[in-house]
Amino acid sequence: MDVLNLAELLLSPDEKDELHNSMELLKQSDHSAFYEKNQSIIQSILFLETLEEFLDFSKENELDAECFCAAFLCAHGYGIQIGGYEDDLTHTLTEFFHTQGIEYPEISEIVHREKIYTDCSDYDNFKKSMTAINQVLDSHGMRLIVLEDYIYCDCEYTVLRVDKTLAENVLSTWSSENFEVYL
Repeated sequence: MDVLNLAELLLSPDEKDELHNSMELLKQSDHSAFYEKNQSIIQSILFLETLEEFLDFSKENELDAECFCAAFLCAHGYGIQIGGYEDDLTHTLTEFFHTQGIEYPEISEIVHREKIYTDCSDYDNFKKSMTAINQVLDSHGMRLIVLEDYIYCDCEYTVLRVDKTLAENVLSTWSSENFEVYL
């Protein structure tokens, strides 16, 4: 399983159609139409602000399908993307858990106990915090999957909320050249 397979399991039929239509535009090299349809997602991945910048990028590079798919999932409310050098994720995680309906006191305590940060090294406490949060979520039949990639940034985390059974399936069958899965 990779990010594309995971998206197939998470997305609604209309969202799947939207993703497939976007991927088809990309496959056909219709970069202008792809950009117009996915401008905010492209900006979140590549930090390109205009169509011209994306067209320049597309002349020599191909947008990674898994990266696009991970950002697509986040844009549709299935997760959040977190950069590799974040100083304080308290607000970001609190907001995410609120929108996901995951507002358990034990999770709030973990998120507010200390500043949660990432620095793409062994010294960050992000993964440790996510592990503690997953211990709470396990008793509620859900889990966070954390995907890490290094394609366009030093590292980028995609955090997705899934049910516990799906999380176990993802962990046991994961096979991606671009993303490492944690938790």
